[in-house]
Amino acid sequence: MAFSLELDLSGHCIQTEIKRLHNRAVSLYFRSDPETRQSLEQTIEVTRRALESLDFKYLRSRHAPLAGQSDAYVLLIQEDDRIGIVLDGRNIFPDQ
Repeated sequence: MAFSLELDLSGHCIQTEIKRLHNRAVSLYFRSDPETRQSLEQTIEVTRRALESLDFKYLRSRHAPLAGQSDAYVLLIQEDDRIGIVLDGRNIFPDQ
């Protein structure tokens, strides 16, 4: 896995969580030191790509834990320039 972000879906769906992470990273970026910015840039890029490319309606309907109110272990991943989800240890790449 080249890059991953853990998602907390206990209170809301995958789309809301990814938006929340994206907005927080953008906000922190302008107040951070150069070393922290590199990590934030990667978070901003991966979450932006996820928001633009993932079919959240499909993901929520096909995988119930992604609809929220879930304690499932969920990661947003970028692997080989592809965006995907790890749901309880199982990779989901919607473009397959």
